[in-house]
Amino acid sequence: MSPDILDPEHYAPCRRPVLEAQTLPAWCYTSPEFFAAEKEQVFTRAWQFIGRVDEVPRGGYMAVETVGGPVLLLCNKDGTLGAFANSCRHRGARLAQGSGSCLRLVCPYHAWSYRLDGSLGGAPGMDETADFDTAEWGLTPLRFEIWAGFVFVCYDAATPPLAVYFGDMTTRLGSHGFEDFVCVRRRDYRVQANWKLIAENAMEAYHTGSVHSASLGQQAARELDTSGHWDAIQVLDEASIGVLPGQQAPFPPVPGLSEEARAGTYFTTLHPNTQFACVQDCMWWLTFHPLSPDRTLVRVGQCFPRATTQQENFDEGAAPYFHRWDTGIDEDNTICEAQQAGLASSLRRPGRFSARERAVHRLNNWLLDQVLGDAGAQRRI
Repeated sequence: MSPDILDPEHYAPCRRPVLEAQTLPAWCYTSPEFFAAEKEQVFTRAWQFIGRVDEVPRGGYMAVETVGGPVLLLCNKDGTLGAFANSCRHRGARLAQGSGSCLRLVCPYHAWSYRLDGSLGGAPGMDETADFDTAEWGLTPLRFEIWAGFVFVCYDAATPPLAVYFGDMTTRLGSHGFEDFVCVRRRDYRVQANWKLIAENAMEAYHTGSVHSASLGQQAARELDTSGHWDAIQVLDEASIGVLPGQQAPFPPVPGLSEEARAGTYFTTLHPNTQFACVQDCMWWLTFHPLSPDRTLVRVGQCFPRATTQQENFDEGAAPYFHRWDTGIDEDNTICEAQQAGLASSLRRPGRFSARERAVHRLNNWLLDQVLGDAGAQRRI
């Protein structure tokens, strides 16, 4: 890769209006240099979604991986939540994986222990260390905010508060009442594709008639105007698309949905690496955790209103939703891996956008705004 990888001239064709524009150069999906720039310029500055409050046991923990490193969500028995680096303050060992209940977290290396408020509970063998004050050696806290039960973290103190960062997202999706939802199922996928390919795929219905021809079928989506660091399209269908076509959705819609929300399913990107799919009767989320330029850990959570989960027939009713989600996600992951393989060709040149890929074009240009900074923005057409 050339040393001028961040020269805005390389990206001028993508900066044009969508029907005149070209797609991103292949190196944006394959280059370690571009990947490093994304980590520094995008992920360290953005609000990243990491999980639901209801996933963290009261009196326990949940460990999550982020681009900035492993994170611990700790919850006292009174429900107070905190976010910390999952790293012992002694020699840096990771403290925990997965989730569970506990009174303290104990480091597997030298048995330093931490209370569920992050404070240091014990440090065996440190009695003779000069000026060692246990009050100064608690876990390193991480900036976090909660919206409607969703937990977000941010590594940059200069990034605006979450409600400012995401603009009208919180009000636009507010009628779903996500604070009363419960995450009932999680799945992880390791996908041999760049994280952006997975994010782009979620923002267009162009592919549904081919990739999902035998499952979801062709879908049509309308563009939505948004403000803030998020974007959305909406698949118009007053019936739930949380189940496969031709199946009757077992569960009722969320009461009190806005007129816009009743019209169909929002497919959103919460920049940089989260998708919320908001259906009239459920929602699912995906986070795209970049591992390398060509490998991504995709985490999926599937959520229903709490009242729905309390129905006697919930397990039976949820089965067709799980089947639909598993089918669609498997098909999307497979096509993204095929795309990654094709982008590795030395003959690959940028393509062109269709009118059905406007949100992909916006996503690409949002990314370029962050990676190139002011120099790139000045050249945007």
